[in-house]
Amino acid sequence: MICYKINIDLDKPIPTVKNERGRHDYDEDAVNRINNAFAEHNRKYCGIRCAFIYQDTRNRLSLGFVISDGTALGGALDELMSAAGISGKTEQEEITVKALERLTHFGFRNTFDFDSDDLNAFGIGALTQAHRPPEEKLAREHTYTELRKSAELGLYAGSFLPEIDRIIQPAAIENAKGHPVHYIVRTGCSLKVCDRLIDTLHRFGRLGSRRYTIVNFRQARGGFDAEALFRIAKGGTVVFDLSNMEEPQSGEATSNMVSNEIYDLIKEHKLGTLVIFALPNCLEAQAERIKNALPELTFVEITERLAMNDEAKKLLRAFAKADKVKPDKELLSAVAKDTGYYAGDLRQLYDVWYANALKTKIYPQYSEFKKNVELDKSVAPKGDAYTKLSEMIGLAEVKKIIDQAVTYSKIQKALAERGMPNAKRSMHMVFTGAPGTAKTTVARLFAQILKDNEVLSVGDLIECGRNDLVGQFVGWTAVQVKNMFKRAKGSVLFIDEAYSLLDYHKGSFGDEAINTIVQEMENAREDTVVIFAGYPKEMNEFIERNPGLRSRISFYVDFPDYSAAELYDITNLIVKNNGYKLAYDAREVLVPMFEKALRSGDFGNGRYARNLVDQAKLAQAMRLSKCDLGRLSGDELLTLIGEDFAQVGTNAIIEKDEPIRRRIGFNAG
Repeated sequence: MICYKINIDLDKPIPTVKNERGRHDYDEDAVNRINNAFAEHNRKYCGIRCAFIYQDTRNRLSLGFVISDGTALGGALDELMSAAGISGKTEQEEITVKALERLTHFGFRNTFDFDSDDLNAFGIGALTQAHRPPEEKLAREHTYTELRKSAELGLYAGSFLPEIDRIIQPAAIENAKGHPVHYIVRTGCSLKVCDRLIDTLHRFGRLGSRRYTIVNFRQARGGFDAEALFRIAKGGTVVFDLSNMEEPQSGEATSNMVSNEIYDLIKEHKLGTLVIFALPNCLEAQAERIKNALPELTFVEITERLAMNDEAKKLLRAFAKADKVKPDKELLSAVAKDTGYYAGDLRQLYDVWYANALKTKIYPQYSEFKKNVELDKSVAPKGDAYTKLSEMIGLAEVKKIIDQAVTYSKIQKALAERGMPNAKRSMHMVFTGAPGTAKTTVARLFAQILKDNEVLSVGDLIECGRNDLVGQFVGWTAVQVKNMFKRAKGSVLFIDEAYSLLDYHKGSFGDEAINTIVQEMENAREDTVVIFAGYPKEMNEFIERNPGLRSRISFYVDFPDYSAAELYDITNLIVKNNGYKLAYDAREVLVPMFEKALRSGDFGNGRYARNLVDQAKLAQAMRLSKCDLGRLSGDELLTLIGEDFAQVGTNAIIEKDEPIRRRIGFNAG
């Protein structure tokens, strides 16, 4: 399915008639003719093609257009324009499905009719309205010179450039359909390589669409409407981004990296939809598993090789040349003899050198500050993540405890490095609070803060729940827990709704998981932090279940509900981040609404604020639809007034049991 945005500069303006107020309205016969042509077109090609007018002036019509059967846009558009009795110069560009859906919001407010059922026939709502829909992108345009240069610098030219040459060669049979091969990309920049592949395939007629949908590791294991994804992706590409997977410790760790349902859909749609698997360099065994699971497909692999000695130095010189600086002995000596480097490793070495060169060579007036930076041994927390945490709205007590925890850990690390026998590095925590109070956001920032302050070596947030820890059969649970700790080495392991591990009877798989977690917490305390999160009452029961658990937890952090004033500030920030702003009267409506919501109990906190904004935008759209848009200023189109929020009221409350897990963070700046 390919989506377009089209502008038609009309050869003849839409005729108008003067109404009783002396204003010029479109001629009713002309409007009906165009409406009837579009309605008949959409009825005739239901689920195959759809067109709608989302903006109009006398001299220009702006259209959204969808084609799902591979028909050329030019012929389809000519047919529609002829039926509507219009002609003119056209400009078109491909857009994403999400962008097309946004155009429909304009379509409900213009002169011409639009029936949303015409677009619903394509089933796009299954993805655009999903809680966590896959990401969509349009491939950038790349010249052959750019392709070659990036491949050489990325050390994947040996497998990539021959495939580009094969793509350029024409098919032996003209207008042949289907994909002869699919791709597995294993490089340090796999998604960028995917973008370059897709652009080349599109330019040389092997792909009808530049749009590609990115399915991440969690989505690849299920949990969304995969069938709708492949139906909508016809003519385009689905990229399975497995680049966030780490090298497994056992075969069991990656046995379910892609669900069987998705494998079956790949087989079913192999001719109409291109599939690319994007993996890290190290997952060669996983690439083989993918090929074994899909024997019906032929894969071309794009892989990155290692550079050593003179070649590695040559690459460092190329990086320096691109920045117009002269490489020196310090840079080139960073390459160890007879050691292989991937392009990303060399880029990291270069970036460290270049950051120093900026102060000493490019701007020598700052060279005296070099030692000050190098000798900074302050135990006070530092880094961008710490700044973001400090700027979050509310959470004063939470910030205080996190500040204490980081400072404490840095001191303990310093003591341990001096051989002090009592130095203890355990940093395990319990986060308690209602939904929407930013527990996950704070945990993610905390992990990065520990990385920035050299407490943890990696600083990722590894999220998991009961399904990730408790096995289905005897003996599986301990293995799953240990594998999860291996993944979290050097990072923070965030166990959400940890109380779900409790079972009704002791000695169950849940108890086995808790016992194994306690053991691993002790074993991994030097370079892993565990955070248990959930509701306060349930978390207290969870901690009491195992005596060893409480003794290993150093910090208890309670996330209170936001106040009405804080919720207003959060709402204002969400509105700002959406490109809108609040009118002066919005506070008068919102603060009482928040005070009422606070009295209702578990209402969703920040999620409630976000939901209010989403519904207020819809209310604003309905309000503006009754106005003459041509007379409205851009400021009016992007302002949410008190009336917009008053109309949604308590309908925006998110109840405790509603299955929403949106991650929310609120920065004041």
